[in-house]
Amino acid sequence: MKLLVSIFCLFLVSVTLAQSEVSINLITAKNKLEIGEPLSVKLTIDFPADFNDKQIILPIVTDSAELGEGIEVWETNQPKDTIYKNNADHYIKHIEQEFTIASFDTGMVDINPLKAIFGADTLYSNAITLTVSTTPIEENAQLKELKPIEEDPFTTWEKIKLWLANYWWAVVLIVFIPLSIIITYYIIKNRPEKIELKEFIPLNIRTLSQLDEIEKLKLWQNNKYKAYHSKITGALREYLSERYQIATLEKTSQEILKQLKYKAVPNDQYIQLQKLMELADLVKFAKTIPSPSDNESALSTAREFVHTTYESNTKTTEE
Repeated sequence: MKLLVSIFCLFLVSVTLAQSEVSINLITAKNKLEIGEPLSVKLTIDFPADFNDKQIILPIVTDSAELGEGIEVWETNQPKDTIYKNNADHYIKHIEQEFTIASFDTGMVDINPLKAIFGADTLYSNAITLTVSTTPIEENAQLKELKPIEEDPFTTWEKIKLWLANYWWAVVLIVFIPLSIIITYYIIKNRPEKIELKEFIPLNIRTLSQLDEIEKLKLWQNNKYKAYHSKITGALREYLSERYQIATLEKTSQEILKQLKYKAVPNDQYIQLQKLMELADLVKFAKTIPSPSDNESALSTAREFVHTTYESNTKTTEE
């Protein structure tokens, strides 16, 4: 019945497309094979190269359902297409696809015709009938004994070497990553600390520089008397704290002067410092407005105190 349908389809196609140079064929090297034996099948399609591609539907083999019952598709290759010129000097497009099939049914097994659509026309390929037979058994053949179980020829060491040959990169990662972490940690832990060497500036130079900066601000010239005297006494407090190792933080002027009595301060300089601090307290707390001469002498008194009391061999500390 399938053969009659195929013949009828081919007859119709030959009538409608005889002038269009279109053909579709299934080709096999043989049609007799043993059960389960793979068979290569080639599908070829030829049609005019100038045919509108949007009106073409080609039979591309992807699964067994297209070929019929009893046929299994094992492998399919991608279609290949070329263009050639036929005897009539027309350009023809040639499409070719190979696929491998097998059958596990014995007897006559049909490969169904494949269908291609070219615009309003439908074209069928030829059908192929395969004869599938079982493997012949020798006459008077006797059952053979089972072969003995053979032991694995690989030794344990050979298996390890084979595994290492395939997965050496995993061993490298397993060993390298922890080792890198340990080495990095050891380097960081034992890295010598950077010691920043700060330039040592003598105490008297630092204090005199502070007084110079206060003078540049021109505070008392702008009626900022409290800020002016506060900065001068503040610079002297830092100087006294470091030079004589006395506590000046949050101490009153009288408390600082009381501590300074027990230090090696020349009497004249002590009296000048006392007057300077008393004037500063009057400006800060009593809001006294000092005269220009008082303002100028405050700065000169502070400078003279530093010059006189600082000894070049005094040991100071820098943090």
